[in-house]
Amino acid sequence: MLDVERIDAIQVNNTLGEGVLWNSRESSVWWTDIHEKKLYRLTWPERELEVFDTPERLCAFAFTDLDNCIVAAFETGFALYDYRQEKVLWKKSVLQKGGGIRFNDGKIDRQGRFWAGTMAEDGREEAAGILYCLDSNGVVSQHAQNIHISNGCCWDVSSSHFYFADSPRRSIYRYKFDPRRGDLGERELFARTALGIYPDGATVDSEGYLWSAQWRGARIQRYSPEGKLAGAIPVPVSQPTCVTFGGANMDLMFVTSARESLHEWTLDRERLAGSLLVFKTPFKGVIGFRFSTTQLLNQCDAVQKPSEPVTA
Repeated sequence: MLDVERIDAIQVNNTLGEGVLWNSRESSVWWTDIHEKKLYRLTWPERELEVFDTPERLCAFAFTDLDNCIVAAFETGFALYDYRQEKVLWKKSVLQKGGGIRFNDGKIDRQGRFWAGTMAEDGREEAAGILYCLDSNGVVSQHAQNIHISNGCCWDVSSSHFYFADSPRRSIYRYKFDPRRGDLGERELFARTALGIYPDGATVDSEGYLWSAQWRGARIQRYSPEGKLAGAIPVPVSQPTCVTFGGANMDLMFVTSARESLHEWTLDRERLAGSLLVFKTPFKGVIGFRFSTTQLLNQCDAVQKPSEPVTA
């Protein structure tokens, strides 16, 4: 096991805590409880907690260049959302509400594109999930199909490869990535988890190692750039869901978790299930990136003011 220390647990009893991110501009950690339609903000190290309501289940999100605004993958599509005013500033629907498919994991690449994939939640056997990308001009493109549950979106430090997990297949894949065009190339199997353990949300550290939350595995697994096991962090919950680095020195690890699907007798033993866990580590993460809202908000202005000329 790796030399880490758990230093805190924020007990928020999330049904499905997910998508944890560090906001370096304001020293805060953010995450979502998907099923409860909540967005969480925790200042660090003050531990002041704010909770915001969302109009749909918020499945993934990222920060933008606009104050109080996130780019969101809600259950049915992409949006710019002002969480303080509880106002959708721009939206692009992709899925039909109640159609049995929703968005899941997503993240911003280093060029500012927002990637998010979907999953079936109606019990169908076929792999109906798709990986989408939202560009800053509002164009949504498809990049991978035949997915059961989209998870673990992240990039290596050089942006030459994209990591992506299909959880039920217990597989983490690595794609060649063209950062200029935003295209996926050849795919290879990067790593597989043990039987009964499923790869969930992930991040990459400053050394280029991949960290993967292991649903039902009670640990965060570290993989070398070659896909070899490089240690693990045990966690006191069986369903860790996502992981990120943060803190003033980017050496803290924040882990979300879930109470969903756990029996009462399991919850009696897992008192921290649904908590945000905080670990001090000898490793460092990399600062995340932001989505540019300018073009999308200009589109909204053009719709609202059709009599004004619109220039490219």
